[in-house]
Amino acid sequence: MEAIFNNGDYSLLQGKAVLISGSTGMLASYMVFFMVYLNEFHNYNIKILAMYRDITKFNERFGAYADKIIPISHPLDSPIDVDCDYIIHAASLASPQYYTVQPIDVILPNLLGTYNLLELAFRKKARPLYFSSISVYGNFSCGKTIISENDFGSIDPIDPHSCYDESKRAGESLCAAYYRQKNVPSVIARIAHTYGPTMDVVNDPRVFASFVKNATNKENIEIKSDGSAKRSFCYITDATAAYFKLLLNGVPGEAYNVCNTEQTLSIRELGEIISNIAKVDFIFKKRSDDEVYLQDSNADAVIYSSEKLEALGFSFKVDVKQGFTKVLSYLEGERPL
Repeated sequence: MEAIFNNGDYSLLQGKAVLISGSTGMLASYMVFFMVYLNEFHNYNIKILAMYRDITKFNERFGAYADKIIPISHPLDSPIDVDCDYIIHAASLASPQYYTVQPIDVILPNLLGTYNLLELAFRKKARPLYFSSISVYGNFSCGKTIISENDFGSIDPIDPHSCYDESKRAGESLCAAYYRQKNVPSVIARIAHTYGPTMDVVNDPRVFASFVKNATNKENIEIKSDGSAKRSFCYITDATAAYFKLLLNGVPGEAYNVCNTEQTLSIRELGEIISNIAKVDFIFKKRSDDEVYLQDSNADAVIYSSEKLEALGFSFKVDVKQGFTKVLSYLEGERPL
């Protein structure tokens, strides 16, 4: 929390009410915890309104701090009426494990949920932050390697992966439309791969989560591709500070990549780093036919630019080696996975 506090100015949150959907997810929960921290240590008096689907998960996630948060059980597919100054829409099934088995559940928070929260923002004159994804950029066939916020490739709308990509695009369009027509000052965060101590390495099939699970269990780091795909990895303290930067200071109607450009690595390079930290071997293994996983072919050889975010005065503090060392230290202190 102190690392996040030292990487921004949060004074605009003092005495405000903040509604956050998907509050129990890893990214959103860090924002909730940080606002609790601001209240406890800096007397910000923020009214934290946390939307959830599962009260058991809510209590498990926030533990002893749950009584410092106002829980709101409300389905995103229906209108909501609550007084608020800021809205953070972070509810989304982002993991590829859901794309083939629960595509409707992936789409609806990004469409109906976004619509209902934008309507609320209009009525309450609130400022929304929409959690989007770098998946909206699609596939590039032009050989472009540096991707800024104005660059876009193609997406096949009936591809199984597109239930996420296309619905995130539609959510962005809704934000832009509400700004143009109703002056709702939405800001869009296009989020790259983000990791931190509480990442769900048990249920998340993405490759970097699998690497961490192997390493925590002192197993060999296994790679199930040629390892050439590149990803930008952002540590959770940097990411959280960036989200608040956009919520408070982002230009309305604009989208920003939340990625640490300097920490763009191939999957092979990441595997080697984590194996060196954990002191285990790094090996190749073929993915089994019965694994429920969709390989995202989007942007396998591109680098996402964080220049627009940094132009707001934001800077990243944590590199991949530092970040994954923190993650492994935390998880190894908890229990075997």
